[in-house]
Amino acid sequence: MAEACVKPPRSPAPRSAGPNILGTAYGVVLCVMLSVIALQTAILPASVWQGDEYDYFANIREHGLAFLSDRLLHWSPRPFSEIVIFAYGTLANAVHKPLAWIFLALTWLFCAAIAFVPFLRRSAAPIPMRLLIAVSLAAIFMLGHPSADLFYWPMGTIAHLPVLAAACGLILLKISNTLSLRAEALLLTLALASSEAGVFFGMLWLGMRGFESLGGRRTFPLGRSRWLLLPTGIGLCVFTVMIFNHRMGGSGFPFTPTHGHIRASLAAAFRPFLKTLFALQPDEMSSGSLFTRKALASGVVLKAILTGAFTALFMVCGIRPALRTLMAPALALSGTMYLTIAAAFYAFGFLCCQRHETFRLDFSILLVLLLAAGLSTILSAKFRISSDDRKRETTLQICALAGLLLFAGWTMRWRLSDLSLALAGLPLEEAAHDRVWASGLSAGTEMTYTQGTASPAFYYWRWEPGTYHVGGSGWEVQSAMRYFGKTTLHVLPPASLPPLPAVP
Repeated sequence: MAEACVKPPRSPAPRSAGPNILGTAYGVVLCVMLSVIALQTAILPASVWQGDEYDYFANIREHGLAFLSDRLLHWSPRPFSEIVIFAYGTLANAVHKPLAWIFLALTWLFCAAIAFVPFLRRSAAPIPMRLLIAVSLAAIFMLGHPSADLFYWPMGTIAHLPVLAAACGLILLKISNTLSLRAEALLLTLALASSEAGVFFGMLWLGMRGFESLGGRRTFPLGRSRWLLLPTGIGLCVFTVMIFNHRMGGSGFPFTPTHGHIRASLAAAFRPFLKTLFALQPDEMSSGSLFTRKALASGVVLKAILTGAFTALFMVCGIRPALRTLMAPALALSGTMYLTIAAAFYAFGFLCCQRHETFRLDFSILLVLLLAAGLSTILSAKFRISSDDRKRETTLQICALAGLLLFAGWTMRWRLSDLSLALAGLPLEEAAHDRVWASGLSAGTEMTYTQGTASPAFYYWRWEPGTYHVGGSGWEVQSAMRYFGKTTLHVLPPASLPPLPAVP
């Protein structure tokens, strides 16, 4: 039973007739995945504030804790993420520096620890395989789709990345049969307290656990299930606030047939949900554009490759969960994807925004993980995979490593041009940030907003060049003027770099 934390027998370390060759192959794949993460991390200093940060942090300076309580009760029932962003804004106001990349780096480290450390510590799989699974998943979450809004925007990152991390941690512990009730309760609490998507996920997970307890009273540890009272109580409170939150009415957005209509939104969500299950999309989708046929075709192939790679890896390292334990997590992940699509149709009238699309596509990767774990259980029993069958074990390891390499290579081909532009433009980005803050903190009522290269790898909201005045157009520009106490702001065009050669 997962709740009892019974660990399966420890599989032997990867081996073959040529252990040095196979060990080298593991090292190569691990280095490739680490390189993907390193490249994505290297451009963190290019992260910038958007209008939300300028507006939010100006309110912190003017209203303090009263603003935080107003946000929690009337705008964003996200206890964890709102408190963290409030602390960050207070610090930024005190030191008069944005600290954006430092905040994001710490958030990444926190989320990585939540997602992977429990699995790395408790899994019975050999250490090389545990590391490969964790590092590969971290890299895969950054590939196959735009990542700017989820990974490089402070307000968006702190709301959605902890939910993804908590879900990943739960799934890894679940499939490795090491999920304790205490860990389950803490991870669910983090998800529930981070964003509305986390509320959907947490409440669906807890609902499925409730059905499990009703259907299996003899096997469900009712005495120790008191741990689940913590996320249940927090989830009910946050969900209640969310339902009565004025934002749920979607006021201020253009009317569409789904805007403000629950049934129409739920019906409209079905086709985008199915497409999200199968697709991977390298193109920008923040304006509500749909998946292309190419995105669906490549997504089916890539997710099939990923399923095969993880299935082979799980078969070798002994991850073979009972099939019945995978149904509840699968329904929680799928239900969250569906409800976030419906919520976008209801609140906005269209599919918004990039961070939501990225979040759902990464949830589809977790569904791939569950599918691979189920296939591992089925195929291991059918073919009687054992630790003594060295030839078959070696073949499975080679297939797993080749599949992971193929996925990373294919998706990095999509990302490489954007990353190259971002890396080449880092000096321009840092200079632009320094000029913005020097101009904003200078004396006088005018300032100049210098834009960087605006590489799609980390940033896609370009401010329209021109001169703006207080009380005029441009919400984000008005927020920046308010934050710096200016009445006139001159927005310069984004800096340009020589075009890079197209990726073949």
